[in-house]
Amino acid sequence: MKPRRLLRWAIAVSSLLHGVAYASLHAAPPLVKSAHKKTQLRFDVVERNKPQAAPPPEPRPEPPKPRPRALQPQPERKPAATPTPPPAVPPPVSEGVTLAADGSSNAFGMPLGNGGALDATRTRAPDPVDLPPPVRPAVLPVVTEPPVVAVSDLSARPSPPALGDALERNYPADARRRGVSGTAKVRARIDPDGVVRRVSLVEESASGFGNACSRTLNGSRWAAPKDKAGRSVATEIRYTCRFVVQP
Repeated sequence: MKPRRLLRWAIAVSSLLHGVAYASLHAAPPLVKSAHKKTQLRFDVVERNKPQAAPPPEPRPEPPKPRPRALQPQPERKPAATPTPPPAVPPPVSEGVTLAADGSSNAFGMPLGNGGALDATRTRAPDPVDLPPPVRPAVLPVVTEPPVVAVSDLSARPSPPALGDALERNYPADARRRGVSGTAKVRARIDPDGVVRRVSLVEESASGFGNACSRTLNGSRWAAPKDKAGRSVATEIRYTCRFVVQP
């Protein structure tokens, strides 16, 4: 039992010694009085918001003076040449004038001029002939035809007159003599007054019937064609002339 007790006492003493050593390490050092030193301070007073004086302006250099320009010699001007007047031409002397002296017994007469009147072989210029003023051609009035209205746009179509006697008169003589009948189809223009003034052939059954149909219709008066508003207008129609030999 003694060794255990000694061991315990040794551990306790060792722990105590370690605790004292640890406490001595964290103990505060003794206070040392510091010597008081005097310090001198210097204060400079600076005024704020005080405008500073502007520096004096620098003197500006004087501009250079212009140099006088040298006068250039100007060329001499020559006087304008005076135009030489053309030589005077003597007035022409008319031929055939006779110079005579009166009041003396020794009278004489001679033609005045350059001697051309005495030359028999010299031909004189013919006298000018007054021509009549030129005649200006007469200006013919321009005739404008009325516009053609289609038959489908008419309110009243043209109706032909009785053309039996005209067809009989214009029957082709050769076809009548041979007893040949025939037809001819034409296109006719009817003016607003109802008169046919243009006929063109479309076809004919035999030679001569187209010309006979044109003579029959040209100049005939029809009932005037009228448009939708009831006004007389021009139109074109197709017409067939039939020529039949009468027994």
